[in-house]
Amino acid sequence: MRPGARSRLASNWPGPLQETANEIAQRGGRCIPIVCDHGDDASVKRVFERVHDEQNAAIDILVNNVFAAPSHMPVNVPFWELEDGLWEDLLRVGLRSHYIASRCAAPRMVARRKGLIVNTSSGGAVRYTFNVPFDVQKAGVDKMAKDMAHDPKPFNVAAVVIWPGFVNSEKFLAQPDRLPAPLAKRIMESVKSSEFARRAVVGLAADPAIMEKSGRLHLVAEPAQEYGFTDTDGRMPSAPSRV
Repeated sequence: MRPGARSRLASNWPGPLQETANEIAQRGGRCIPIVCDHGDDASVKRVFERVHDEQNAAIDILVNNVFAAPSHMPVNVPFWELEDGLWEDLLRVGLRSHYIASRCAAPRMVARRKGLIVNTSSGGAVRYTFNVPFDVQKAGVDKMAKDMAHDPKPFNVAAVVIWPGFVNSEKFLAQPDRLPAPLAKRIMESVKSSEFARRAVVGLAADPAIMEKSGRLHLVAEPAQEYGFTDTDGRMPSAPSRV
């Protein structure tokens, strides 16, 4: 979160960064928590420089999933009545930082002739969801992912976009009354765990035919059906409409 946006964006995300790192460690993973301001290009670039300098590690997968969530998302508010700055907040972080992070990761992927860039989006890309800036940001991510697949294709580097659908994130569970009742009801009926999207990314990354899927939109339920995994509760959530 960049300083100038603190009055508009939520600053009370549940759980500190170290708590997330601890949870990953408890499940057998290894996490190095890093504070990064995705509204600041230099901050994003420093993360990649640190990975390269400290870990000397290859970047096999980049998942762009950052979003500048306002403390209260305007729903069905005419665009001329929206708060000043909402457009800049949503597109600078939710779209521009995806591009900047991808630019940082791509050269090392291209050099190794291997890599996958995953951009997360939603149905807001093709239909009215919350408001105009939100939907334009999602449409931009979809188009960017499609075009981003073109340049690194000769180097065996893929780029895709996934739609996780509604996810029962900590933010949503901590503030269930933030959305209008009809919308909240629809979300709860189709909600998925964050693990479901993670399993989709793992499946795509391990797919030997991933280059054939590059540049395409993947609803997370589609990799689930193809690779044979379910959500954490054993359900196979239905895929959202593409239109």
